[in-house]
Amino acid sequence: MIQPNTDKNIAYRPDIDGLRAIAVLSVVAYHVEPQRFRGGFVGVDIFFVISGFLISSIIFKELETGSFSILEFYIRRVRRIYPALAIVLACTCVAGWLFLLPTDFVALGKQILGGSTFVANVVLWWQSGYFSDDAIRKPLLHLWSLGVEEQYYLFFPLLCALFYRAKSRWNLPAVFAAVAIISMIINVAFVNRYPDASFYLPFARLWELFLGAGLALYVQRSIHTWETHLNPVGRTAVGILGLAMIGVSIIVINERHAFPGWWALLPTVGTALVIFAGPLAWANRTLLSWKPVVWVGLISYPLYLWHWPLFSFSRLINEGPRSRFVLDPMLVLSSFVLAYLTYRFVETPIRHVKDGARRRRGALWLVGCVLATGAFGAVVIAGHGFPSRWPSSIVGLDHKFGEDLQVAAHGRRCFLEADQSPKDFGSECVDPEAGHEGQPLVMVWGDSHAADLMPGFRALQPKTGWRMAQITASLCPPIEGVEIPERPACKAINDYALEQIRTLKPKIVILSAFWDYAGWLVRHEGFSRNYAAKLMQTIGDVKAAGVERVVVVGSAPYWVMDAPTLLMIEVRKQPNQPIPQRLSRRYLQKHDDLLLKVVTEQSGAQFVPIFDYLCDATSCQVMNGQDWHGMMTIDTAHFSGPGSTMVAEDIWQQVVEQPHP
Repeated sequence: MIQPNTDKNIAYRPDIDGLRAIAVLSVVAYHVEPQRFRGGFVGVDIFFVISGFLISSIIFKELETGSFSILEFYIRRVRRIYPALAIVLACTCVAGWLFLLPTDFVALGKQILGGSTFVANVVLWWQSGYFSDDAIRKPLLHLWSLGVEEQYYLFFPLLCALFYRAKSRWNLPAVFAAVAIISMIINVAFVNRYPDASFYLPFARLWELFLGAGLALYVQRSIHTWETHLNPVGRTAVGILGLAMIGVSIIVINERHAFPGWWALLPTVGTALVIFAGPLAWANRTLLSWKPVVWVGLISYPLYLWHWPLFSFSRLINEGPRSRFVLDPMLVLSSFVLAYLTYRFVETPIRHVKDGARRRRGALWLVGCVLATGAFGAVVIAGHGFPSRWPSSIVGLDHKFGEDLQVAAHGRRCFLEADQSPKDFGSECVDPEAGHEGQPLVMVWGDSHAADLMPGFRALQPKTGWRMAQITASLCPPIEGVEIPERPACKAINDYALEQIRTLKPKIVILSAFWDYAGWLVRHEGFSRNYAAKLMQTIGDVKAAGVERVVVVGSAPYWVMDAPTLLMIEVRKQPNQPIPQRLSRRYLQKHDDLLLKVVTEQSGAQFVPIFDYLCDATSCQVMNGQDWHGMMTIDTAHFSGPGSTMVAEDIWQQVVEQPHP
């Protein structure tokens, strides 16, 4: 993200502000309605190319005239980036104190500290993925892009100063090309195996900024002007093609694609083409230079900064999806109002200061303000989120369950992550026969929803006497032939599971997954008939391997946001009452297991519902106690250890016993 260019060193292009408008509106739209604007997050990639082009253009102009100064460059960056950032960080600190529970407040403290030192992308990489379920709990998630940009600008000016006036005019283009190619190779090579690192870290993103910088260098050294470098028909065609590529990327790309990867070429090359078409191209001078569009571009940086904290905090404190129809338009309007006020009364006055001494003092003051927010973040971390701010009943629900589930499900040994393959399954995933002669074997095969049943099944083993085997991997449904871009080893893992079934000859095989989500991964839709056919084939192959009984476990209740947060919302309404044990079904996502049940039974397998055990006509059980130890559902759909045990006790008899005719 960068400020609109009003620097007198290069000619102002309103069409580039129009591009900024497309970029920021696509990001905002994605955050408001991710199911409708699935590729809106590519707006950040558009910003990267714009930033690379404009900032490089300024540097090249100054290098050409001999006026370039590293110190002045960084003063200019501070004056453009820090004013709005300081205000948003300060307001986020206050909102975090008022609304966040200790664990989330500590996480926010780390984000504030990272955002103030431009390593937010690294902090967020450590915390979770951009598309993870708990992304909404990170009010400064969007600062990752600022981190990438500012890390780029730590070395880019030095690179330009070193090679711009080299004896050969090809030295700098060669350096640009080498860095961009290496970055692109890293991006493509690691985007499937390490998706979060590829998304957040600069190594896989530098090529996008260098694409803009390379275009700026071409324009700088070209003998042509914007009027002569292309004929009118060519300008129009290139501009429309670029906009079409951007539009297709916003519509077609979604969070399930391996991104950035090759897919990032669509928005980035499209942006470069629009810029290359020049201000005289038809689309640039009409659509992108239309005053309302330009106005959005002018406030795009503060709009980008303001909108996500507003949406994040609103999701954490509001009462769920029903209020979104009214709340979301208000949040969008508030974002625009705050962005305009920031642009008009903060950024513009600072930008218009011309006196050199005042500019330097102002830059130091701005750095001090941003670092002060970072110091506050450090204090929050040291103070463990200041739990005394909340009643003990609410603090009692505050716990991070992810690590608990990883341990209970034998994470990275029997429950594999995206960067793992079948060779990573450990020997402990199958109970040995030695010492357990005569005990039948049950194999659990599936994704994380199969893994979170294992703690319960293990807890029942002293009573049941059954041996257990576990073949589970995140985002990998137990369906033959499934290929998922984000999980490149999924097909191999499922092939391995079938090999194990043929080798171990379990008496019962349990198939469990987040069925709707798994169907969307395969076909970008819910549990469809096409997806059902794949499940029928898998069940048939399992039975053909000699398995006596195949059990398909139905879907767990799927909440619109994580169950602990929904419980805290309920507790806030009546803080003096006992913690509710159930949540209203109005908080559930729409779901129907009917097709899954029909397909399972037609395949000769046993369908075992979970939903029916936990839910009645009006509510579903999510608690079995009065603090986090009794929490049964730890996020939108996964079970805790106690929750898994309770569910296992409820369904075990159906798993092992043939139904009565």
